[in-house]
Amino acid sequence: MVRIRARLPRLGGVAAPPPLRALSTTSRTATATNYGSSSLTATGHARSGSQGTPLPPFRSSRHYSASPNDVRLPPHGPQKGDRVTVALSGGVDSSVTALLLAQASHYDLHAVFMRNWNELDESGTMQPGSGGATGCTWQRDWHDVQAVCRHLGNMPVSMVDLSREYWTQVFEPALDEWRQGTTPNPDVSCNREIKFGALMERLLPEREKGRKSWLATGHYAHVAWSEQGRPMLMRAKDRTKDQTYYLSSVAEDRLAHAHFPLAHLLKSQVRELAKKHSLPTAERRESMGICFVGTRGSDGSKGISNTQGFSTFLNGYITSPPGEIVDEHAQVVATHRGLHTLTVGQGARIRGATSKYYVAKKDIANNRIVAVQGKQHPMLLCRRLYVREIEWIWREPPPELKEGGAGKVTLLAQVRHRQVETECIVSRAKGGGSGYVVEFAEPVLAVAPGQVLGLWRGEWCLGSAVIQCVDTVYDDQTR
Repeated sequence: MVRIRARLPRLGGVAAPPPLRALSTTSRTATATNYGSSSLTATGHARSGSQGTPLPPFRSSRHYSASPNDVRLPPHGPQKGDRVTVALSGGVDSSVTALLLAQASHYDLHAVFMRNWNELDESGTMQPGSGGATGCTWQRDWHDVQAVCRHLGNMPVSMVDLSREYWTQVFEPALDEWRQGTTPNPDVSCNREIKFGALMERLLPEREKGRKSWLATGHYAHVAWSEQGRPMLMRAKDRTKDQTYYLSSVAEDRLAHAHFPLAHLLKSQVRELAKKHSLPTAERRESMGICFVGTRGSDGSKGISNTQGFSTFLNGYITSPPGEIVDEHAQVVATHRGLHTLTVGQGARIRGATSKYYVAKKDIANNRIVAVQGKQHPMLLCRRLYVREIEWIWREPPPELKEGGAGKVTLLAQVRHRQVETECIVSRAKGGGSGYVVEFAEPVLAVAPGQVLGLWRGEWCLGSAVIQCVDTVYDDQTR
């Protein structure tokens, strides 16, 4: 451990966050978090919104209240003597996170590098989490992580191999979805199952001589206390980098131990800090790929270059038959190399076409892809969608959706990262089932089954759900 003397006076204490509970894919429980300050960021008390606008409170239920301005909330984040583990990836965001923590206070501070993807063993056979003959970039990432830790005064750092957990809890389930022709989001499940699941369980003991324990990451997000001391996942100041969508299925008791030092910084400020303090990763380009970034050949031995595209990567794991691409009138216009190779909204190459075609739908039963001309075609515009269940961060729905409530609630929705949120009405499915119907105020472009739907009340992320099916403007027009 490394103890680094504070440059700031200690803030007032807060009640200890609840102990971690065992996390499973079928039952995830919930409870509280906080956010600290550093000599390089302006932190303080809970934010109510990126522009200072108060969040609309839930008037109908005191237990789901979210009005930070009603009471003076305690400061958030680690206090003197707390155990803080910072997850480093080799990128500039996590590096600056470590820098801020190193300058913040008397923490028992150390770093961890999480390896989710391995290489082939010497025999050349595939192992869970294998990255293939070309491997992945973890060796370079690990080198950069160690360089950052040396630069920050030899901060202790260790590597944690979670490749098997990643394989079984994230990658294999995603492969099953791709095989079925849907569009999963492994980054959302990776945060829930691995970073704030398996990693947090390994690193943060329930009790260690009365000290509180935290996992700090470079996510652009913020956690604030509710009036009742429950953690609320809030959007970051930099809305162009906000990552609450990726964190939207992390349970309440996990957020209680999470710390996001970049919450109130813009990406440009993060870059400036990295350069000002000569961090080894200051000039490193931003990674935009899926979190595992590994490749292998279809025979388990030949490596495939990452530059060949994600569908080529999936070909190493999925074998699906080619089929027809048809237009909205069921006329064959081309062929595809497998349902997993294209997704809704993606351009489809149609030889001789006078205008560009886009994937609008997958007819899984007939192994067909339906493509349409023009990005504003009614078949590409989603009017409503259906989900079986919503994974509420607080593990309870808003009061409007509880028994005796209004039966529907107006929220904001996203179906992909960095998408501008859209107002929607969420209501219980008819027939007394557990499903929900989400109706958009304005049609949303290119929504696919398997995608994650994130839900917000103002700046506050309430949870997320996996999309089961969609109704398009075209469906409404042709009924």
